[in-house]
Amino acid sequence: MNRILSVTLSAVLLSGLCISRADAAGGLYLGAGLGQSSIKDNTSGGNLDSNDTAFKAFVGYRFNLIPIIDLAVEGGYTDFGKPSQSIAGQNVQFKLHGYDAAGLLIFPLGPIDLYGKVGMLSWSADTSAAGTTSSKTGTDAFYGVGVGFYVWKIGIRAEYERYQIKDVDRVDMYSLSALFQF
Repeated sequence: MNRILSVTLSAVLLSGLCISRADAAGGLYLGAGLGQSSIKDNTSGGNLDSNDTAFKAFVGYRFNLIPIIDLAVEGGYTDFGKPSQSIAGQNVQFKLHGYDAAGLLIFPLGPIDLYGKVGMLSWSADTSAAGTTSSKTGTDAFYGVGVGFYVWKIGIRAEYERYQIKDVDRVDMYSLSALFQF
């Protein structure tokens, strides 16, 4: 009995990998996400290691040109929140936001997508400590990985992104996004 159940369950799972998503495979999409940013930096007030709520909005275009992989281009805006921490009796706050452009390499597995992304972020950062604020801007690379799930033209995706911002020790973001594909 266990063998029959195992074979049946395996067949159902494998058939799920063969489901075609022809109605949502290619084209324009819009999305927004909410997540958590983590920023580590050595500021003038001390070492900041803090998290905050982050959000993003994006628009992209998915190309369904190759049978086993899809490609996409994406542009968006990300606000990493205002992580803050009390260091040596003073409040240190780090505000970071920016616009990005990225390319995605997507492996569609039925209604599930596995993907990697790489791109550039044009960012602006403000650090406040002891009543003084310093501002920096720049453009730096980022990369990420994620998994998406689609039903009809609506998608949900979870992703991790690492931003290589110069003069900042580490910027990470975990997010959950919803998107609609036209």
